[in-house]
Amino acid sequence: METTKLWNRDFALLVTGQIISIFGNMILSFALPLYILYISGSAALFGIVLGLTNIPLLIMSPIGGMIADRFRKQRVMFWLDAATTVLILAYIAASGFVVAILPIVIVKLMALNAIQGVYMPAVSSSVPLLINGEKLVSANAVVNLINSLSGMAGMAIAGLLFAEFGLLPILVVSAICFAITAVMDLFIRVPFTPQDSTGGIVKIVKGDLSQSFSFMKEKSIILKCVVVAFMLSVTLLPMMMVGIPVLLTQNLEMGMEFVGISQSFMMSGGVVGGIAVGILGSKLKITNTYLPIMLSGLVMIPIGLAFLFNAPYFVTFVIITAACTFAMAFITAANVQVVTLIQTETPTELTGKIMSLAMALPFLAIAIGQFVYGFAFEQLAALPYIIVLFTVGMVVLVGVYVRIGFKVYEPA
Repeated sequence: METTKLWNRDFALLVTGQIISIFGNMILSFALPLYILYISGSAALFGIVLGLTNIPLLIMSPIGGMIADRFRKQRVMFWLDAATTVLILAYIAASGFVVAILPIVIVKLMALNAIQGVYMPAVSSSVPLLINGEKLVSANAVVNLINSLSGMAGMAIAGLLFAEFGLLPILVVSAICFAITAVMDLFIRVPFTPQDSTGGIVKIVKGDLSQSFSFMKEKSIILKCVVVAFMLSVTLLPMMMVGIPVLLTQNLEMGMEFVGISQSFMMSGGVVGGIAVGILGSKLKITNTYLPIMLSGLVMIPIGLAFLFNAPYFVTFVIITAACTFAMAFITAANVQVVTLIQTETPTELTGKIMSLAMALPFLAIAIGQFVYGFAFEQLAALPYIIVLFTVGMVVLVGVYVRIGFKVYEPA
């Protein structure tokens, strides 16, 4: 059912559902960790919680890949969106009887991330089935664009709602978003070819994993892409995820609404990066991916200098926001190219499994990075520029690796 037309009926439904779903997920994923930082005031605990709640993503992502390849993807998305709606409503109902203490919030975040770990491979493996290869770069750019736009709006609204009204309005809005998306999932038609499921669950899982690892070993470029994603996910991404809230609320003593504003601008960088890749499309070469990666690190240098030379608080806020916005634009541009390469080089029957494995290690890296950066920002609270400049150096090294490792590769 592939088509040369980008905005066919099913892709349009998938994208519209993602806009609503990502918005609902983002306001919740943004508010709950901030709630923990708000009630505890500990950067280390903030990092630990973010790291812990990413573990279900790591565990469930490979499982989600196998499910995406063996079941109808639209049904998988429907049941997961419906389950998320029920989970949020259950929490709202329970909040009237149980105080929302730290363990309850952590469990809730872990459950939501476990669902997302299964959900994301279903979505990413649906795109190449709905869009022809010539339009695949543009399709992935569109998906990244709507993710960034929805995330940007979600963060801004979540920051304002949290500052003014607390968690309850965020929970209600999020539940409504997932319920609407679940209904839309029922109308999406994704091509499906049944696979052999004989021999028991253990044999199926073992066979799927063996097949996937063998393929990734054969296609060394995919392994290189995973290494790059791992290194960026253990350095730059957790530095921004942990660092922005900590630096703004503790070092600059600003309110949560400023965190929402800053991260919304950061997500707008993803919008710009997605638009740029969508316009350039097939003109982009994977061999040049090192450029946006290096730039994503270098643009963070002004943040380190602002804290090193004690720039005025509002000036530092502007610098943080601008630097992270540019960094996200460059990272998004690189990410679209890498994801498209993996999808193009992977057979249809393996797409879900390969995409989930390609995401699993970055999830692990993010969890590790959030642990490390949480402790780092707490121990070096008076010297945050050391953390920022160290991260810049690591990202530049990743760019050097890409320059050398991808140099000999030319897509077919």
